[in-house]
Amino acid sequence: KLFIACYEFLFCSQDYVKISGLGIIPTPGNIMAVPHFDRIGSNDISRSEHAAEMVACNSDVPAAIGIDNNAALVVEGDKVMAVSGDGEATVHIVSKDEDTNEISTTPLNRTDEPIPIEELMDIANPATAEHLDALEDHVETNFAVAEDLLPRVRANSIASSAADGHVAGDDCDDGEEQPTIKIVAAGRMKALQLPPVFEKVIELSGKDQPRIAYIGTASFDRTDKFNICTKAFRSLECEIIRLDVSEPETVPSMEEMRRLVVDWADVLLCSGGNTLHALLRWKETGLDLLLKEAAEKGKVMCGGSAGAGCWFNSIHSDSLRPDNMKNSEYVQNELDDNELTDWDYVKISGLGILPAMAVPHFDATGTNDVARSSHAEQVLVDEQDGMPAIGIDENAAFVVEGDRAMVVSGDGEATCHVVVADGKTGETVTASLTPANAPMLLEDMVAMHGINNIECEK
Repeated sequence: KLFIACYEFLFCSQDYVKISGLGIIPTPGNIMAVPHFDRIGSNDISRSEHAAEMVACNSDVPAAIGIDNNAALVVEGDKVMAVSGDGEATVHIVSKDEDTNEISTTPLNRTDEPIPIEELMDIANPATAEHLDALEDHVETNFAVAEDLLPRVRANSIASSAADGHVAGDDCDDGEEQPTIKIVAAGRMKALQLPPVFEKVIELSGKDQPRIAYIGTASFDRTDKFNICTKAFRSLECEIIRLDVSEPETVPSMEEMRRLVVDWADVLLCSGGNTLHALLRWKETGLDLLLKEAAEKGKVMCGGSAGAGCWFNSIHSDSLRPDNMKNSEYVQNELDDNELTDWDYVKISGLGILPAMAVPHFDATGTNDVARSSHAEQVLVDEQDGMPAIGIDENAAFVVEGDRAMVVSGDGEATCHVVVADGKTGETVTASLTPANAPMLLEDMVAMHGINNIECEK
């Protein structure tokens, strides 16, 4: 394996040439380096364009790594990362489609931590799950597998309260395990790194260093997203195991998944990304049923964005956003600005544990220039199914423990909101919830904001 450099400039011929390098960097195949990628030489030829031509015309050069003048490719062992010196310059992957021979140039997101160099090259390619080519065909799919959990939790709680001197589970059949729901649903992935939210996950686990099963399906099992989601847990030296099921070839056996998800883990951490893709893969692999088992056993189910909405009855989702349907860098390279912003939110089914529509990123506006909150309100008016919405600001989390809920603010300002539609007037009411130190019944949480009397059509 050689790391071949394409930066020599021969003054006499006024042309770029490809020469051998020292071969130190462990790239897969003959990957060509292109420094000064964003510059034009004194021969009036663009470095990037000439590199693309060389990849197109040379069968022994499958790809190139272009490095802008003010950027750097940093290698540590078999991992790499892009570092920008000015906040804008970056590293690019120039690759050729094996089927069409088309050349694409993909700018890489700057990352705080290195990722495997093989995965760096894969970012230039689209995710390959078949349903991604027609994801809109799956919007109506029912993913609910756990709608019975919360009613059982409530029934157990009521029975326990009514029986003087009894504890939860005393009045239940011997040998029947009673479900204990623990959910931390954050408005975005990075919110789980905010101390108040992160500490709530640790608290609910009951351990100082809980064992974490990371499920990155929604973000196509990318290592850079894994790094973002698990940073706080890694700083605590928690043991973390990845469960990759986005692609068929990485799916473990059902027995292996059960050992990890149901038996081993204390916390199930789900990434943000494409919720619909994740739910489809979980349904196809049987992971959805294992997640229900884990919830029944009192595992902490947590995540941000897609990893928050999946626990609800339904989700207000941007799964059809073009740059959310495959590796975003690949899509951004293929589509223009108009195509990237021409999309609509959709309401999709969730696993069904919490009886509400989740609206993560509630305080944000999408790349389609439509506010999440206003569109979610319109969905409630149009649907009129009697189901409230729980809006979760980006830096907040909606926390459920048993049949009780609370709001945790990650920054002291972000919060959660209850949104309901009036079946008679067609209007919605939104009540912002106050972060609290102790959980309360969800019904009480709604009632105390004066919106429990709204009559919704069933």
